Amino acid sequence: MLSDRDLMRVQEVAGGMTRPVTIEVSGSHEQSPFADNLANVARQIAGVSGDKILWEEAEQSLLPGKPSLSIVSGFGRNIHYLAVPEGHQLEPFLTALSRLAQDPGVLMPASGTSAHVLVFVAAMCPHCPQMVRSVLSLAVEDALMTVQVVDAVQFPDLAERYKVRSTPTTIVNDTLTLVGAVSREDLATHVSVLRESGATTAVIESMIESGRAENAAELVCKEHKARAVLPIYVSPEFSRRMGAMVVLEDALEIDPRCLDPIVDDLIAVLSHEDVGLRGDTAGLLGKIGSARAIPALKTAIEDPDPDVREAAEEALALIEESRP
Repeated sequence: MLSDRDLMRVQEVAGGMTRPVTIEVSGSHEQSPFADNLANVARQIAGVSGDKILWEEAEQSLLPGKPSLSIVSGFGRNIHYLAVPEGHQLEPFLTALSRLAQDPGVLMPASGTSAHVLVFVAAMCPHCPQMVRSVLSLAVEDALMTVQVVDAVQFPDLAERYKVRSTPTTIVNDTLTLVGAVSREDLATHVSVLRESGATTAVIESMIESGRAENAAELVCKEHKARAVLPIYVSPEFSRRMGAMVVLEDALEIDPRCLDPIVDDLIAVLSHEDVGLRGDTAGLLGKIGSARAIPALKTAIEDPDPDVREAAEEALALIEESRP
């Protein structure tokens, strides 16, 4: 519930609005303290706004079984909350309402392809309002950007799906993961990059760093983006390389043929100066099982390093076993 001070702030913001904005609440009939609080806060905001902020019951939930509210204006319906905009989360919410109530000339036209942004927050998180403010300030200028602000504590299933371990955590287009507060400018850059081709490597690396290697593997298989993992795989940083290895091995579990397009690239890595990378690559080629790697692996049997030689021999044995 909002305090008297909060309600006075709502009145102040509403007084400067030139056109009405609607808060659309779904799932208010759900029997839960969260659903009750969400609906009550929406009613409170509307009730003191002098008809500048309207309240309506939505016909369908944003997500089945999950109470939510959406901001609806003449410019679209692209900002959604699976969180209660109260406490220090109220101000970013009111700022978005105020911006959406401005004249059309104040807003930038939407352009480019769509973008979907999830922001996971927590009630006591000191940095979450800054991240929400950054996201919403972009969303009010771009009707092709859809935003969902999600309470990670109230919706642990969603938080677990995206491996959220701290707040704020922001997911862009279901792939790129940003942990911590990010400025509006940096967020705009990330969204812009994702709207262009060639951003898959950055996406995969962000997923690895956030513990979502299995999701990165699914992306590699679904989008046929195995080559996008290579810059991470050949990194001099051991942790990055191991993350890429996990993604590639998980991808093979999903689709045994999904790494076939990078066999020639991996063959070239067998000549890399890094001994560990040569050995890992020999082992990976054995798991892929492509006969194209046989000549290079036979050469690797003569490698100066005994571990590389052993890995090459084991890889050759695997390929021979898999041949009809």
